[in-house]
Amino acid sequence: MSTDHRTVRTRPVAVAAALSAVFFAAAIPGTATADTETETVSPTERIVAELEESPIHVDPSFSSALPEERAGALEEQIEGSDVPLRVLAVPLIEGGDWSGQADQMVAAVHDRIGGEAHYLVMDGRSISGHDLGAGNDESGSRAFYSALTVSYEFEYDSPAVDKMERAVEIALSDDPKAIYDEAVESQERGPSDWIYSLGPWGYTLVTILPWIVAVLALVGLGFGVYRWRRPRAVPTVPQHAAFDNAELARRGELVRKAERELVELGERVGSARTRPDDSGATEALGRALDAHAAARNVFDGLPDEGAMEDIAGVLVLLDMAEDHMARAVLPAQKRGSARMRSHCYANPLHGTDVKVTRWREFGGSADIRVPLCAVCAKAVRDRVRPTVLAARYRGREVPYYEVPAEESVWAATGYGTLRDDLVERVLRGDRRR
Repeated sequence: MSTDHRTVRTRPVAVAAALSAVFFAAAIPGTATADTETETVSPTERIVAELEESPIHVDPSFSSALPEERAGALEEQIEGSDVPLRVLAVPLIEGGDWSGQADQMVAAVHDRIGGEAHYLVMDGRSISGHDLGAGNDESGSRAFYSALTVSYEFEYDSPAVDKMERAVEIALSDDPKAIYDEAVESQERGPSDWIYSLGPWGYTLVTILPWIVAVLALVGLGFGVYRWRRPRAVPTVPQHAAFDNAELARRGELVRKAERELVELGERVGSARTRPDDSGATEALGRALDAHAAARNVFDGLPDEGAMEDIAGVLVLLDMAEDHMARAVLPAQKRGSARMRSHCYANPLHGTDVKVTRWREFGGSADIRVPLCAVCAKAVRDRVRPTVLAARYRGREVPYYEVPAEESVWAATGYGTLRDDLVERVLRGDRRR
């Protein structure tokens, strides 16, 4: 203590300076404090602070996805119930806060709040449900079942705010599990299952009798048409044995290449960073992450042999992820002119050095304009079938684009040359159908 008194006596100038600092800090209240708080408050603490005032937290970047008036309606709905439900609308990017994982964010927030709570998280790609501090029974999983139900009831591209409003409605209901079971059952039922509810006689009247009448009325005409023009089988791919052997030999090489590029590109995309105020770069990086995730889903489902169309799909999706990541790191003024590569429609394994070419139907007058490599374009101009990518369909090898669109995401999109929603279709599971 004597040292403290001695310091005060021998340094009056320092004391005066300290008193001046206190005076100016009092004259300008909150200046230094606000700066210190801005620097020290973490994203988790900001969310916790807002949840103490309202059960809904909307990140500023999501203000358009969840408008203020609709968020206010959800807040009134939640506060009018006795369910401890909280809604978080926060963009999550892999490698960012909470490692881009919704469950880690919810765990960090709930660790500071405690008690029993149910969380619905909108992260920009989907809505997930998390129940913490509740029991293990079905009534303690309100958020979990409400998020699952929304995934059954809504399409992939439905507005996020509509999904969230429905999820809140289900989470606040008396029995979210029953609503989920009903959604699953209706998804599994076919569109004509209602006929069975009519009973045996009703089913016969509605289904069998009209067919019998139609067959009796058309049997004569049908027999004549059948005699005149027999149905022809779908032509198989005219491939030479040497080409088949080469494709089989290349399969292992292509699988190794896809695996190597998945790891390398995943590391680069995961470590990529964009400016927070550049929404275009953030969107491009998000598209790169989605394309990489789609490629990983297809690769993980590859069988031990065959499935060249799926291997080609992995490589195409990786190229898409590469192009989107390249756009993300470009300056905003150059991003619009960046080229997104297209693959050869006949065979994506031929590469991206393509030119849009008119391809006329063999034996018909219909035509399409698709990107083709130089070799395939010459074959089309010479009225010769190019060396197309084959797919296994009902026990036969056919060109991949002749598989019905509802049974092949590659045929439906032409590996992204016909439609630009290839990534979304793969992520929502269309390929497994």
